[in-house]
Amino acid sequence: MLKEERHNYILHLISLYNKVHSNTLSKKLNVSEDTIRRDLKELAENGFVKKVHGGAMANPHITSAQINPTRNEELLIIANKAKEFIKNDEVIILDGNPVNLVLVDLLPRDLNALVFTNSLVIATKLCEFQNLEVIFLGGKIIHKSLVSAGLEVINYLKDIHADLCLIEAPSIHPDVGITGGDREIALTKKAFIDASRNVIALCLSGAISRIQPFKIDDILKVQTLITEINQPNDTLQIFINKGIKVV
Repeated sequence: MLKEERHNYILHLISLYNKVHSNTLSKKLNVSEDTIRRDLKELAENGFVKKVHGGAMANPHITSAQINPTRNEELLIIANKAKEFIKNDEVIILDGNPVNLVLVDLLPRDLNALVFTNSLVIATKLCEFQNLEVIFLGGKIIHKSLVSAGLEVINYLKDIHADLCLIEAPSIHPDVGITGGDREIALTKKAFIDASRNVIALCLSGAISRIQPFKIDDILKVQTLITEINQPNDTLQIFINKGIKVV
C-alpha cells in the first residue's frame, strides 16, 4: 500500500472512531510500527491529527470535511435534499452535526420558524435570520464539536413538541437501529427523537449497516433517511421495505 493510501485509510478510521492505535494499524496495513509512527508524525505535522501515546486522535481544531474534501461534497448533497423538508411556521430541532451546519447556509433568509438546537455554531448562524426564533438547548458543552449534551438538554426536551427533527445517524442498521459511539450524545439524540413528530435521519452511506456501542433508538422511529446516494441500492431497499422513505 502506498503512503498516500495509508494516510487516507488512517484519516478514514479517525473520522469514524476519533482515535487510532499504532499497533492495530501496523497489523491491519501489514507494515512495521516504525512506518506507522512516521505516517502519524507526518499527518500531525500537517495538522490533520494529534499524536498521542500509542497512536493518534482527531485534531479538535479541524473538521472531517477539511481533511476530506470528498466528504464535504457528500454533506452538501445531503443538506440540499434536507432543505426541501424545512417549512415555514413549524417547530424544528436541528441536531448539532456537520450536515446541519451546511444546511443552515442553504436555508432561505426569510424562513419563519421556531428552531431548537444544541449546536453553538448553528445557533449563532441562525441568529442572522430575522424571522426565526432560535433557542439554544443549554447544558454541558462538548469542546470538540461545540454542542451541548446530557441531562439538562434531555430534561428540557421533555416539554418540547417539535414538528420536525433533523438528526445525524452516526451508524444505522435495519435491525439494530441507530447507534453511536458516545453514550451521553446517544441519550441526547434519543431525546431529540422523542420530542419530534417527524424524524429525518441524516446519514453518510459509509455509516449504513454499521453498529456502534450505544443504542440511540429503533429504526422505526425514523420516517425519512437521507444519504448522499442518488439511486437506491440493495442496502437502502431494506429500509424502504420497512416503510422508511429514502431520499
